[in-house]
Amino acid sequence: MNSPKITFLVNSGPDSIEAVRARGLARRLPPEKTRFLFRNGSRLSTGFRWDAELKRDRPDLLYVLNTAMPGAALAVWWRRRHGIPYLIDTGDAIHEMARRSGIQGGWRLPLLCLLEKISHRDAAVVVVRGTRHREHLVASGLPRVTVIRDGYAAQASATPGSVEKLRRHLGLDGRFVVGVMGSLVFSPSLGICYGWDLVLALVELKELPVTGLIIGDGDGKSWLEAQAKAAGVADRVVFSGRIPYADVPTYLRLMDVALSTQTNNLPGQVRTTGKLPEYMAAERFILASRVGEAALLLPELMLLDYNGEVDDGYPGRLAKRVRLLQSQPELLEVRRTMPPLAFRECNYDLLSQKLVDLVRELPTA
Repeated sequence: MNSPKITFLVNSGPDSIEAVRARGLARRLPPEKTRFLFRNGSRLSTGFRWDAELKRDRPDLLYVLNTAMPGAALAVWWRRRHGIPYLIDTGDAIHEMARRSGIQGGWRLPLLCLLEKISHRDAAVVVVRGTRHREHLVASGLPRVTVIRDGYAAQASATPGSVEKLRRHLGLDGRFVVGVMGSLVFSPSLGICYGWDLVLALVELKELPVTGLIIGDGDGKSWLEAQAKAAGVADRVVFSGRIPYADVPTYLRLMDVALSTQTNNLPGQVRTTGKLPEYMAAERFILASRVGEAALLLPELMLLDYNGEVDDGYPGRLAKRVRLLQSQPELLEVRRTMPPLAFRECNYDLLSQKLVDLVRELPTA
């Protein structure tokens, strides 16, 4: 049976992490039948441009990256108006995440809820990145849900020389580095930002040569910097800002311990998070909250209990585990098991083949 023409609608730019996932998932698809449309400009202008592109070269199937505008709404329209099926790929319970965090409020919240419900209901298949997310959506009445996890970057760029050069540049020589990578978005409802637990854990580790490394950017960066200053640990936190995706493996290898903290609520429970495969592929020792996909993939030594949405006791438990690892570095050797795990579960050749198999099962294939 002939392969269908597939157009990926990527609700972000060509250099975004979503674009990396789209290209990775398309790796085993016929390139002559695969097209990528990226967001450029406003949502409205992008929507009109994409609609014109789809009319000019009509696909057999749409693949939408993230439940967001304009991609999700346009896919629903094309299915209902033109009969073109679509797959929607989501890594979050977006309405619940927005509601609990307070990041989007007012009229946007019910609109987000409506978009999520309609786009998921009309999709030929909803592709999620975590096991708990699939379980949640199936329990809510969506039968057509499959898991294709997040993937990771090629590791060849992270040579020992490049890592040591970067370590010296950032002033991390002789330091035990605990790091985190992610979007630094402040949650007005929860009163936290990604990396908050690292800053507070450093307060309890002042007598040790431990430095925090925070990779990423967003409106929460200035809040984190203020928290570090107020806690008296500003000189022990390095903020790298946003880095090119190609540099991720090099930066991650600066970390003795990499953090993956998810809140213990629905938004946290359904997530894999893109950073987890990256940490595993980079052979890092990971400390993760016992929530979501991390709890299914990682060994016990890498897991910490996390209670509720904002666990005030978590930074203390984190500091205690870091203290143990810094004093007994042989415990870090379990990180050697991470690259094989990443290869088995998260390499893009595997993930792309899952998409190929999924597409073959659809009527359009």
